[in-house]
Amino acid sequence: MSDVKYTHPLGAKIRKFRKLKGFTQKQLGDMCGFNESTIRNYELGNRYPDEEALTTIADALGIDRFAIADPDPSDVYGMLQILFEAESRYGLSPQTVDGEVHLVVKPLHDDASVEEKLGAAQLKEGLGIWNHINSIYEDGNLLDEEYDDWKSRYPDFLKPDDLYGYTESPEAENEINELTSQLPPHDESVRKRPRKAKISK
Repeated sequence: MSDVKYTHPLGAKIRKFRKLKGFTQKQLGDMCGFNESTIRNYELGNRYPDEEALTTIADALGIDRFAIADPDPSDVYGMLQILFEAESRYGLSPQTVDGEVHLVVKPLHDDASVEEKLGAAQLKEGLGIWNHINSIYEDGNLLDEEYDDWKSRYPDFLKPDDLYGYTESPEAENEINELTSQLPPHDESVRKRPRKAKISK
């Protein structure tokens, strides 16, 4: 299948930016000193560029290499690229509140797909749960290791008691249930585990 979700993310990103710049695979290859088949194989995910090749491709495209590299949250600019991607996919955007920058999930555009809307709703839910647990931690009611353990088990291995009294708004829960019900029954790539198993009250 040629669907992007079956393509290595880095390859899909190279193709995306190559097309945005209006280059053919041959033109990009010539600019990088690679042959056309090398660019094609990178885009298809058949080969993976080393750091030098990745930098060469990014320079030829006039973009930062973190825009196409695999996400690296340990690097501040890699982390920002992850957040840029989260904005595109889920509506996660910066917003200034009382002089401080916060990240909020803003509504997606009207023609967003069910999958995109569901992802945004699930991200908003996850951030709400994390905020609740983080408050408990900041108040001194969870040890460092307990907080790290909680994060490592979220969401698949949490029991109802692990939510420490978190309650989701009925509107948010109804939105996620409604969007989930609209997914094709065979679409296992976006249909998640049963939500009640994760966040039962």
